[in-house]
Amino acid sequence: MSESLQRSIDRLNPAQRDAVTSQGVPLLVLAGPGSGKTRVITHRIAYLVGPRGVSSSAILAVTFTNKAAREMTDRLRTLVPGDQQYLTVGTFHAICARILRRDGEAIGIPRSFTITDDDDQEAIVRRAIKELDLDDKRNPPRLFMSRISAAKSNLIDAATFRLTAGAYPDELIASVYQKYQDSLDAANLLDFDDLLGKTVRLFRDEPRILERYQERYQHLLVDEFQDTNVAQYAIVRLLGSAHRNVCVVGDEDQSVYSWRQADIRNILNFETDFPDSRTIVLEQNYRSSRTIL
Repeated sequence: MSESLQRSIDRLNPAQRDAVTSQGVPLLVLAGPGSGKTRVITHRIAYLVGPRGVSSSAILAVTFTNKAAREMTDRLRTLVPGDQQYLTVGTFHAICARILRRDGEAIGIPRSFTITDDDDQEAIVRRAIKELDLDDKRNPPRLFMSRISAAKSNLIDAATFRLTAGAYPDELIASVYQKYQDSLDAANLLDFDDLLGKTVRLFRDEPRILERYQERYQHLLVDEFQDTNVAQYAIVRLLGSAHRNVCVVGDEDQSVYSWRQADIRNILNFETDFPDSRTIVLEQNYRSSRTIL
């Protein structure tokens, strides 16, 4: 271990240091606001690459925004100079897009697929509503988009949605969902929810491809774990199930993506799916003043 890294680790509080150096079991780090979540993840990566001798190319670190990914990369540039370029650090969507570009053809996704934006999605939904002879004033496209996104985030495809549809509104949504998905497929388009859902399908349908990624990414770290939805957690579980070197960091009281179907139950599910996991709680707040605390 370099002297600078050792000094940096020595400056961590005991709980942070435990989260950074703990090895051999899946790790759930529950961290309150201002308790140093990103600091723990970046130092854990540096510890893996340094004292543990893990190849930086075997590490996958996932976060939720491009800004957070850039911040993590900048910190790692200081902690592991020269090695950070071989790390895979990015958002769930960016990493899944890369996986599908490379291997999506195995489930019928051409490498030339285009990622559709919000406006394009609305236009496709609006067209589907018109084809069903519905009034888009009484049936606003955004409502359908929200329900379709919620279904996809929970890994419910159009056919399954129709089978489970109950009252008339759900049957109507099922019809729009099917037309929307057919239009995406015909135009070689994926929406942001598809990037996640189709990666889950790829891993489940093509075990040899999953095994290749499990061997590539033997250490998986996830920031803001409380904001993962069902599809994102499925990716974490599938990638991490082989080597079980999984470290997730989250605050169970601070989910900000419930509108994107973030499921706080994933924290409980983690302890069920990884029964040998350890839980470490970071409680010291470095942002708030003593008066506020």
